Amino acid sequence: MVKKIRVKFKRHAFSIQSRIALNIMASTAVLTMILCGIILFVFKLHADKLDAANISLNDVEQLFTILLRVCAVGFFFVLSLLFFRARVIARNSTKPIREIINTVNTITHNNLSARIPLPVHKDELYELSETINNLLDRIEYAVEREKSFTSYASHEFRTPLAVLKGTMEVLIRKPRNEAEYKSKISECIKEVDKLNDMVEQLLILTRYEEGKRSLNYDHHSLEDLVNNTISSLSDTILNKKLNITSSILPKDISIYTDEYSFSTILNNLVSNAVKYSNDEGAVEIKAHKENRRLIIEIINTGPGIAPEELESIFEKFYRSSENQNIKGFGLGLPIVKRFCSLLNIDIDITSEKGKTTTAELIVPTEK
Repeated sequence: MVKKIRVKFKRHAFSIQSRIALNIMASTAVLTMILCGIILFVFKLHADKLDAANISLNDVEQLFTILLRVCAVGFFFVLSLLFFRARVIARNSTKPIREIINTVNTITHNNLSARIPLPVHKDELYELSETINNLLDRIEYAVEREKSFTSYASHEFRTPLAVLKGTMEVLIRKPRNEAEYKSKISECIKEVDKLNDMVEQLLILTRYEEGKRSLNYDHHSLEDLVNNTISSLSDTILNKKLNITSSILPKDISIYTDEYSFSTILNNLVSNAVKYSNDEGAVEIKAHKENRRLIIEIINTGPGIAPEELESIFEKFYRSSENQNIKGFGLGLPIVKRFCSLLNIDIDITSEKGKTTTAELIVPTEK
């Protein structure tokens, strides 16, 4: 409905060229009428001579001389008025351009809040101003997100680096036995693993843009992809004593997709389900075909997500207030969201607080 209204509106809106042309035509018509009126007035003054019975050649020459002078003076008069009128029209028409230039000159990386005033007439300049304002909105949002991203990333890197430095300083203060060295080195290895995990997730986010140009679609067994994901998380599943089940009907479902991108989605969702499940809880992976679509559900028992937080879970570095005690960087779901967009997969996450959380993927069966 919105698109139809806009098309209809544009059809009735005058462009800059049309408005200038109409103004000049109107000005020319008015000034021409004035010139014609002057000529008619001169004819009327000499009408008595035309009505006389005998008109001398000298009188006719005199009348034509007067008309010639009137036309010459009137021509320069009309030309001058037309020139000044055109100047006024041009100044009014280019005023929005000057406003655009002045506003753009005030915009810097530290001041992205300035916006171009929209012209009165909804023409090309109005559309240009609106487009630039929309562009500035997107740039401002991206810059703010990048500032937030950089600030949070630096904070997350600072913590494990500080732990590493502190542990090493403790080690060199005095000689220690082999068990103490092993204990402290193990702590350092854990912190290095955290850094590696975060760097890997950040790299996956940057690969998203590259993925748009390098997708490699092929047929893959969904059961194999799910089993590979579960196998990679086997240690965590055993430590938490989770009951993980897989139900794929039919068993031989083949999915036509990019293996790396889809595996990234699957790994992050199942990893989250395992991570946020209660000890001795359950994780269930279900898949079935429905109306030429593949429906995949990943369900886990756990603390769940508050309804007011569901809209924010796909933002980078966002952590649910219910799960602050669980280690993580808040990058898993943003990665999932971007790769779902890349593969045209719809994703929906629902949660019942204190009971279950369900991530549903709707995958097209054809590319």
